[in-house]
Amino acid sequence: MKWIKRVLLLIILILSVLGIFGVYKYFVDRGPKKEVSSSVLLERVEKVMKLVTIEGSFSEIYDYKHHFIADIWPFRKKALVRINAKVLVGYDFEKVIINVDEAEKTITITNIPGPEILSIEHDMDYYNFENGLFNMITNKDITEMGFEAKDFIAQKAEQSDLYEQAEVQRKELFDVLELAIQASGWQLKTQEQEEIFKN
Repeated sequence: MKWIKRVLLLIILILSVLGIFGVYKYFVDRGPKKEVSSSVLLERVEKVMKLVTIEGSFSEIYDYKHHFIADIWPFRKKALVRINAKVLVGYDFEKVIINVDEAEKTITITNIPGPEILSIEHDMDYYNFENGLFNMITNKDITEMGFEAKDFIAQKAEQSDLYEQAEVQRKELFDVLELAIQASGWQLKTQEQEEIFKN
């Protein structure tokens, strides 16, 4: 008799475990599902002649504050944001004019632009949001923080020596170009230097 009770108890235990597992699977399968669909359309292709000569990396802490009436908790919102950015500095060669004089074997490069920021790629990590009772951080605020952060990084890049380094890189590029042209028995003249490099 004891063994019958044990077998029945074992069967009840197994059925209970199977029942609990079945209920769990039922609710897990019916839980929230994520669906993602994407349509990527290529709208436009443009030819560009831009040369990146310097890449600068920036990491800044951006302290955002906004208040109205008074700078006290119920009317103030704050955010602390870390910005990691890459600034690409170089030249837009679409503005360059190249004239080739085959009779004189001279290549003249004019209208060489100065260095400029070609691209800013930035990521933002939001660390501390503090909402006031009457002044709360919205999606619009987060979007504005992104634009302000990009402007902030652009200002920092302009205050740095990236433009000078880009100019050094450009001159090195033109030195290599000069050697290649001289090897072909030609001469190179540029707008800034106003001098002819001869072989």
